[in-house]
Amino acid sequence: MEKSLKTSSSAPISLPPELATEQPRGREGSLRRSVRWWNTPAGSVVLQISSVVIFLVVWELFGEVPRAIPVPTPDESVRAGLALDPLSFLHDCLLSFYRVGLGFLIGAITGIPLGVVIGYSPLARGLLFPAVEVLRPVPPIAWIPLALLFFPNIEGMIVFLTFYGAFFPIVYNTIAGMSGIPKMYIRAARSLGSGSWTLFWRIMVPAMLPSIFTGLHIAIGIAWLMVVAGEMVAVTGGVGALTWQAYQTTHYPLIFVGMAAIGVLGYVSSQLIRVLARFVIRWDIS
Repeated sequence: MEKSLKTSSSAPISLPPELATEQPRGREGSLRRSVRWWNTPAGSVVLQISSVVIFLVVWELFGEVPRAIPVPTPDESVRAGLALDPLSFLHDCLLSFYRVGLGFLIGAITGIPLGVVIGYSPLARGLLFPAVEVLRPVPPIAWIPLALLFFPNIEGMIVFLTFYGAFFPIVYNTIAGMSGIPKMYIRAARSLGSGSWTLFWRIMVPAMLPSIFTGLHIAIGIAWLMVVAGEMVAVTGGVGALTWQAYQTTHYPLIFVGMAAIGVLGYVSSQLIRVLARFVIRWDIS
C-alpha cells in the first residue's frame, strides 16, 4: 500500500488538454486586450476626430428642427466666420488671450506662495486661511459691479476678474500639495543632514508640484470663463465682446463662431500648461 502511494505521488500530474491550453490562451487574450486599437496613438487620434464628427452631425440635425428662433447649423457658422475680417478677429483672439494670460500669471504668482505659507505654517494657516475661506464661496461674477467701481480702467477690471477666478484653485491645490507631503520624506531628509533650504527645494517643492499643476489646469478654465464675462460687460474688444455684439445684432451664427474661438483658445491654454507640466515634472509617470 505504501509503495503504491509513493508511486502515485511521484507520478507527474497531467492536465486535460483543454485546461492545459487555457492558461496561455488567457495570457494571449490579456495581451491582445492591452494593445487594442484605441489604446494606440493612431487609435486615440481616430477617437478624437470621431467625437468631433459626431458632435457636428448632432449639431446639424438639431439645427434642422423647426423652431421660432432657428439654431444656426455648422455650415452657416462657418460661413459667418469666413465673412469676418481676419485681422480684426485675430486681434480679438489675441486680446482675450493676453487678458487671460495676465490675470492667470498674477494669480499664480500670488496664489502659489500664499498656498505654500498656509500649508507649511500652522500660524499662517490660522491667520490667513479663514479670510481665504470666507472669500472663496463668492462667485467671481458677483465681483463685476464692484470691479467696475474699483477699476475705472476697463482693462484693469477684466484682468482682475480673470485673476480672481484663477486665484482660489491655485491656492487650494497648493495647500493640498504642501499638506499632503509624507512626513517620512521630511524625517528621512533631516536624518541625512539636509538643511531647511535643501529640504524645501529638493523635497517639498517636487512633492507638491503635481498638485500645483492640477490647480493651474483648473484655474485656466475659470480664467477663460471670467474673461468672457468681463468682455461681455465692458464690450471693449475680445472674443466675449464679439459674441455679445453678435447676440445684440441677432447675428446668431456669429455667436457660435465666438463660442468655438473661446473653446479653441481655452484648449490651447490647457495644452500649454500640460506641456509645461511634462517638462517640469519629469519624474511623474502619470
